[in-house]
Amino acid sequence: MKTLLRDFRIRRLIIANILSSMGVGITLITIPWLIVQREGGAELYGWNNIAATIVLLIFAPYYGSWLDKHSRKTALVAGEAFGALTAAAMTAWILATGVSENWQLLLLFFCGVLYYSLHFPAKFAFIQQVFDRRHYQSLLGLMEVQGQIATMLAGGLASVLIDRLPFGLILLFNAATYAASFFILRTLPYRATHLAADDSANHDHPDPTTAAPTPPESPVMSFITGLRWMMGERLAFSVFLICTLAPFIAVMVGGYMFPVYVQTVLEASASVYGRGEVALAIGAILAGLALPRLITGHSQAGLAIGLMGLFLAGLGLLSLVPGTGAFYVALLMLGLGNAGARVVRGSVMLHSVPNALMGRVNVVMATAERLIRTLLMLGAIALISRGLSPTLGFAGLILFMLLSVGLAWATRRAVSPAQS
Repeated sequence: MKTLLRDFRIRRLIIANILSSMGVGITLITIPWLIVQREGGAELYGWNNIAATIVLLIFAPYYGSWLDKHSRKTALVAGEAFGALTAAAMTAWILATGVSENWQLLLLFFCGVLYYSLHFPAKFAFIQQVFDRRHYQSLLGLMEVQGQIATMLAGGLASVLIDRLPFGLILLFNAATYAASFFILRTLPYRATHLAADDSANHDHPDPTTAAPTPPESPVMSFITGLRWMMGERLAFSVFLICTLAPFIAVMVGGYMFPVYVQTVLEASASVYGRGEVALAIGAILAGLALPRLITGHSQAGLAIGLMGLFLAGLGLLSLVPGTGAFYVALLMLGLGNAGARVVRGSVMLHSVPNALMGRVNVVMATAERLIRTLLMLGAIALISRGLSPTLGFAGLILFMLLSVGLAWATRRAVSPAQS
């Protein structure tokens, strides 16, 4: 870890990640609470999630293709600019009018989801490309810890202060975090080696028939390229990776139900919701601290399945024991299981997926994740819109996790000994 921190690139990347994570924390934690407090807000919030998912499904193949053919640093910097501009525009509007309309909150959340979904594939490919593979586990754990600390501080604090400060001021801080991250990322030295490799491959062939430039690959073909890499003899390996996405999917669907659960089942205030998000982040921090060391001496497949089991236990507690204390403990377990599975999956992918294909493979994974999430979200919206208890939604997520754990166990041997 000390060796990592001596690298000025890592220090700057960490600072930029802390700042952008604070922006994500405010957008994805505070705004949902505001929305569900309003009449019909829970249903609006759910359909907004569905709309964001559909847009991302359409856009994802284009983005994955673009990411593998352009600078990953450019993608990171552009993401921060997008976050800063959208937050600043809505902040100016709300401060000028003194009113935050539903459509403004929904648009802010939509842009936050879009940023979150596009930022992480770019950061993932950037880390794989720039840093030595022996640092992957430590770097992923470090990024998880500091990102969750930042999200916990920003999202939790904003949820607690939302009744005490004008919402426009909170959004102003939100925009500032993205802007600061933008300027820090611009200072990182970077060379697009995946593009240089493509160029050298073309120049190494003097034969005119081989030296002729190949036509650019369409987004659909790029998606198919990623899908082909994951199919065939890698099918079981790919199924295992997709199964490890289950905790993240459940957290995203649960994120829709958490504020409704606090409001209708616990009948508690925004501070309880904020503390719950803090507990979720603390669990993720514990995973980030422990997993890099555990990965070194243990089976990564076994670790991932164990963490999914812990996540499943947290869902059971949330569903069966309605209470503030149980809510905090359950979210701690969910945070540990979700973040731990993400660190393990990231380590396996960084060691297995060629960097030139990372963007396209990530897009295939994201497409599968969003399709599953959409189906589960539709079920959650149907429950909430009919006035049923969110605990029934959590019971449905338990069944989903049981299926995922079973499939992960069945395909665990596809993770090679070098990775596990």
